[in-house]
Amino acid sequence: MYLTGSKRFNLDAKARLTLPANYRKMFDGQVTLIPLHDALYGFTPEGFGQWVRSFFEKDGKKFEPGNRQHVALRRKLTGSAVTVDIDSAGRIALGKIDATDQGAREKLGLVRDVTVVGVEDHFEVWNTERWEAEQARLDDELDALMFGSGL
Repeated sequence: MYLTGSKRFNLDAKARLTLPANYRKMFDGQVTLIPLHDALYGFTPEGFGQWVRSFFEKDGKKFEPGNRQHVALRRKLTGSAVTVDIDSAGRIALGKIDATDQGAREKLGLVRDVTVVGVEDHFEVWNTERWEAEQARLDDELDALMFGSGL
């Protein structure tokens, strides 16, 4: 199942987000969240593990436990993530990301008005204002990719 589409939401007073019903079907009661760049990424716990491994499994290479850089980078990714439960109302507590990175939610602007975006194997939670600015920025690039000379 691919996650697609985007939808605006308001976080409640406890910084909880109600996941779209069609997204919840992909998750078995838990979501692994990791704050990155301009958004909060949400994976199934298994999908998160696959995503982390994908950085090391390129060109026939694999994670090397004797390589200090591999160990440090994997630790950075896994240490920045938190797995949260989806409650009976279909909500996830975004505030829990602050446990691994104090103020992460505020840095991302995930205070009230957010946009949830499906990106095939995961979803992203964006500050709505940042999401709209990013989409406007990408209009010309998408047009060039689809109909022009490419990137």
